[in-house]
This record gives sequence, structure tokens and C-alpha cells, in this order.
Amino acid sequence: MINHNIETEGCLFDLDGTLMLSTNCVEKFWHEWGDENGIDANEILKTSHGTRTIDILREWKPEVATEKHSAELEATIPVKYASYAVPVPGVHELRDALPPSQWAIVTSGTYPMASGWLKHFLKFAPPDVFITAESVEKGKPDPSGYKLAAEKLHLSKFLVFEDAPAGIAAGKAAGATVIGMATTYDGETVKNAGADIVIKDLTHVKVKGWDAENKKLSLVFENCLY
Repeated sequence: MINHNIETEGCLFDLDGTLMLSTNCVEKFWHEWGDENGIDANEILKTSHGTRTIDILREWKPEVATEKHSAELEATIPVKYASYAVPVPGVHELRDALPPSQWAIVTSGTYPMASGWLKHFLKFAPPDVFITAESVEKGKPDPSGYKLAAEKLHLSKFLVFEDAPAGIAAGKAAGATVIGMATTYDGETVKNAGADIVIKDLTHVKVKGWDAENKKLSLVFENCLY
């Protein structure tokens, strides 16, 4: 196993697969939606992870691909399928250790769904910078979301935590050091997608210090897969 010490200015997190595990919830949702619309959900799921719902609708059923309908669909997920979700180990400890001004969430989910997960499942308020599907014109793998979050937090050097190839590509394109999470995919797949460091979960991350005057956040990554 490998340890890494990193000095950065802030951390940007994906939500699903990074702070919480709701893949089972999302898969159940797409299977139900696919059955209702005569579409093979297994084909949808080949490329859906880390992708905005509105972009999936544009591909598979463009006649209903509106932001309003996308938000309405997503809002049902935390309500109907929350019993299948689990938090990523270490999420609350890391959240409590990070300076509130130095982290953000950048998710492909809509605000109704993402805020619902935070409120009803993870039990914490959204960070000051909370980038959702509505915040950008293009979703991951486009880097717009991560660039916007970095701009709002005034970060020139930052980490992106991601589990999916689309999100990893977005983080790299935004100029971040990408911390890959081997939660949805195996470690080798995450590494091959472009992650700089790969960890199993957030228990492998420790905040060692925060120098507010010089804007330096010191982290150690323990027992990394890569």
C-alpha cells in the first residue's frame, strides 16, 4: 500500500459514489423508467453513471428532455429508494475536519435530488458552493462544473474526488489532481481512467493542517491502492 502527502488549497467532491453510494438506487430508478418507456435500462446504464439525467433523456427520449422534467424525475429518487443507499465510510469525519470555506460539491444530479440526499440521508447542509446539473450548460466529462466551483472558492490548486470515468475526465480537464474512489469501479479501472491517486473510501484521507493565512491545506492519503 502507498501513502501520499499533498498540499493544496481546497477539495471538490462528486456526490454519488464519492460521498454516498446510491448506485443501487439510480439503477432501480432507470430500470423502472426504462420499463415504463420501452427502453432497455441495461443499455442506459452502460454510460449513465456520472452523467446528468437531462443528458440521458436527450439521448434516449429527447421529446421529454427538459430541465423541469429531469428535476421532477430526480426528486423522486431519494424518496423512493433511500433505503438502498449507504454513506461512503469516513464521509462525516472528513467533512468535519475540512475548513468550510475550502470544499464544495460538484454533482451531475439536479438540485432537488442532490439536496434531498444531503438533507435526508447524509444529514448535513449543502456547502457554500454547491454545483448541480442546473449550474452549468454542459455536464461531465466537460470540466465546467469543477471550473465553476474552483472559481467560486478562489482556488488555483485543488483536488477533485471522483468515482466515475466521466467525472475523472472532468477533474483532469479542470486542472485538478484527481483522487479516484474505488467505490463504483475497481481500483485499476479508476486508475486507468486517469486518477492520480486511488483510495477505497474516505477513511484513507486525513486532514493534517490548515494554514488560513497562506491558504495551504495539508492532507495525507494512507494505504492507497495507487
